[in-house]
Amino acid sequence: MLPVLLLPNIAEASDLPDEQFVISYDTTGESSLGIVIEDSQKLKNTYSSLQAFTADGTELQKSKYTSVENCKSVGEPNCGTEKYFNYFANLGECDSTLSSDCIQSVSATDSAGKSLKVNSLGAFPKVEPYGFAGNPDLNLPTGGSTFLVDIPKAPHKGGTQYLVVAQMQGNKMFGEAKFSLQQFNLGIFAVSKVSGNYLPTSPALKISEFTVPLGGISGGPQALDLATGKRAPCAQMTSTECYVAWPMPLDVKFGVTLKLHTQITGWLHGRTSNTTANISKAADGDQVVEVTGNPSVVPTVFTSFLRSDLPKAISDYYVAHPEIAYLGYGAGERDPVTKINKWLLKAPTNYTAQELEEVLLWYGALKDKAPFAPTEWSLRSTSTGGDANNCFKDNTQLNGIVTTNSNYFLSGPPVFNKQEMTLDYKVASPHFLPNGDIFKGVYNLVVRSQVARCLYGFSSAPVSASISIVSADGVTQAATTVLGEKNGWLYLSAAGFTFSSPIVRVALTQEAPQPEITTQASPQLPSKKATITCAKGKVTKKITAARPVCPKGYKKVA
Repeated sequence: MLPVLLLPNIAEASDLPDEQFVISYDTTGESSLGIVIEDSQKLKNTYSSLQAFTADGTELQKSKYTSVENCKSVGEPNCGTEKYFNYFANLGECDSTLSSDCIQSVSATDSAGKSLKVNSLGAFPKVEPYGFAGNPDLNLPTGGSTFLVDIPKAPHKGGTQYLVVAQMQGNKMFGEAKFSLQQFNLGIFAVSKVSGNYLPTSPALKISEFTVPLGGISGGPQALDLATGKRAPCAQMTSTECYVAWPMPLDVKFGVTLKLHTQITGWLHGRTSNTTANISKAADGDQVVEVTGNPSVVPTVFTSFLRSDLPKAISDYYVAHPEIAYLGYGAGERDPVTKINKWLLKAPTNYTAQELEEVLLWYGALKDKAPFAPTEWSLRSTSTGGDANNCFKDNTQLNGIVTTNSNYFLSGPPVFNKQEMTLDYKVASPHFLPNGDIFKGVYNLVVRSQVARCLYGFSSAPVSASISIVSADGVTQAATTVLGEKNGWLYLSAAGFTFSSPIVRVALTQEAPQPEITTQASPQLPSKKATITCAKGKVTKKITAARPVCPKGYKKVA
């Protein structure tokens, strides 16, 4: 018997664009197991909140919460600095009342390079129910509302309005003097407004809802359309208004400039193409981050099976890994032994090597074809990662941005492969789009020049680069590549490669400096250039110069 595929609850609205996809699961029949990989959900229906907690201890992931208080500021009654705090902060537009941790500007440029007018429409929601006052001395941003802009010359299928979302999430442990930034998310959605009767998202308000240990986060109600009882396909909402998402125009380059006292450091990961970045310092010491790029088409993985019809490879995997078998979005009764809900959707979004093994099995269950392919424009902070020379570990600056349209990737910056002397980045996606077309990958790396030179031990002289795409079977794919260096940043990109799980491999090289001729008696410099052949394993390169020298790691063979 062939496995039975459970269709998502939104299947009856097949005319809806993929950008209005919402997570759902079938709760009408016997137990089921599914998967969802769609990271734009983290940017939809966001809210601001500041919560103070007491606990029965101070051990993260062990102690239990004992009380929760929603706060408008730190230091007010029941929100003393001695407590544990967690915050979510939507960053508003900079103005006379908000000059830090805010968005200075939103820009748009058409395919001809012409700057398009962007009109501010103000905050949405107008009032954030759980908003709070920031405190720069505590490294705490102000928690406000997302906001809307209108770009008349950048129309989409739903009109000309766009929702801008920039959210920070952080915490302060017992006894700590300042808050620490844990996560940053930035996104733009093409939207239009519909009216209805909705239940907006909000923080969990009762201590009984905090079943997670200290350091964990519990969410409140999910976004619901009360007329249907189903998840609402809103990018942002109030109880009466819903802004639904539409496909982004791929030929428009969007940009956001942020002015941040709560500074972003390490690396960013994004869903943009042709990405550029500029990081500078304002007169008051704030970090100014400007990022521009075109939207990307990013495949979404979403499917579910009756457990009685689950593909054997997936079933065997979770039997062998009971420690992760229960993780995901759960509904219905939970087995007291396995902790698995009757209806469960796996959500592997930690972007680890172990999850990648799991994800590839689900690609097989989908016959390597994505059911959805929405457009996205988003950026998020990612783990700092590590390297042999500790070049990635400067926590005082933003070191780089990696953007890709792949469904899955390994979190963190590219890994420095010391043996190959390359920057390696692992990505994964279904091979086919919903319409059956082969999905073509895009990869962009924007890395601080001094970081790249630190990795290779290069001087400040110009560098050159090559990008190779190595398929899972070890075959090297052809891909168009671009390299440039500007304002202290290296820009590398590759496009046109295919999936399921290739490695993007970047190699940087720099010609060795030529010795200076310091005496009159020195022989004349050669008037003609010479060519030598250099090899490293099976890879060979021809170097042509007046005094050719093999790159680091290569040996001269001819």
